Amino acid sequence: MIGPRGSRRIIAFQQALLSHGLPCAQVLDYETLLADPTRLASAMADAPDALVKLESPGEAPALHHEFVLDGWKRSGAPGAAPHPAMHGELAHQHFWHAGFAGLLATLPPGMRYFNAPADLAQMADKLACQQQLANTGVPVPPLFGLVNGYDDMRGRMRAAGCHRVFVKARFGSSGAGVLAYACHPDGREVAYGSAELAQGGGHWRIFNSLRQRRYERHDEIARLIDIVTAQGAYLERWIPKPAVGTHGRHRFDVRMVVMDGQPRQRVARISTGALTNLHLGNARGRLGSWLDADAVETLECTAMAAAASFPRSRMVGFDLIVRGRRSWVLEANGFGDLLPGLRHAGHTTYDDQALMDAPAHA
Repeated sequence: MIGPRGSRRIIAFQQALLSHGLPCAQVLDYETLLADPTRLASAMADAPDALVKLESPGEAPALHHEFVLDGWKRSGAPGAAPHPAMHGELAHQHFWHAGFAGLLATLPPGMRYFNAPADLAQMADKLACQQQLANTGVPVPPLFGLVNGYDDMRGRMRAAGCHRVFVKARFGSSGAGVLAYACHPDGREVAYGSAELAQGGGHWRIFNSLRQRRYERHDEIARLIDIVTAQGAYLERWIPKPAVGTHGRHRFDVRMVVMDGQPRQRVARISTGALTNLHLGNARGRLGSWLDADAVETLECTAMAAAASFPRSRMVGFDLIVRGRRSWVLEANGFGDLLPGLRHAGHTTYDDQALMDAPAHA
């Protein structure tokens, strides 16, 4: 396994291996690989047929900054070296992706990767991922391309005849840098998201908070969008999530994990706001409480088609919306298996992966 030092994901996977009477996996951390990318080949010399699982590099601030600096250098070292991000700050995401994708590109081919490094790099680029899904016939919300600031966003909306959009950080995660935006013909506008504006050091910064916020002032909305898009962001049509509960005050989408092409763990994510990410305090729900068998089948078929777009990856988590017999993929996540306690046929995501046979070469 490859992941950050002290990763709770690695701990959970090791526990699943032990619970099934299997030996613990050998662990190599990203920090070591950044210093010496040849270490993976060296580690595999005695076990060339071993399965290699690349874990999320998240929840490791020092590692995040190492990737940012590496990506800044790979991008030609423009301007001053990036400062370390403050806790929760959304900063230098384009450099982070350049560093992470750059490391993945150095990993030796021919290994038995659980998820192919190139697939993980593409899924970490949310726009490239959505374009890949669309190109293979998977339904996604209509995409309006990269956006360069607030004024560019409004121009694209006018051209598309659209009044409600999502602005999404191209390289964000966990809802960071995602804004739901709507404008009214009379000039009123509103944006929702977990982003929090803060001023310090003579400039504005954005932080990913743990609660959803509503912005109605034009200057704040424009500033938010300008900062997010400066790090790379794209625009997509806002497809309303289906309403549930008393007076339809709650809305939900679905996280579904596909393993080896088969839909497995799934959960409804229920929110009163525009974002449904579970770490924002939103509730879990059983699909059977909100969806009939036809709707569940629609979700499963869409998730399987989406997984087929990444044939070299054995586990992908998908966020989906379903309305009647139509569904759309909002996001594909190559690290979408962190769903503590969620089971399908008695197994967690880590149980399923611990019991998988070794894959073919990626």
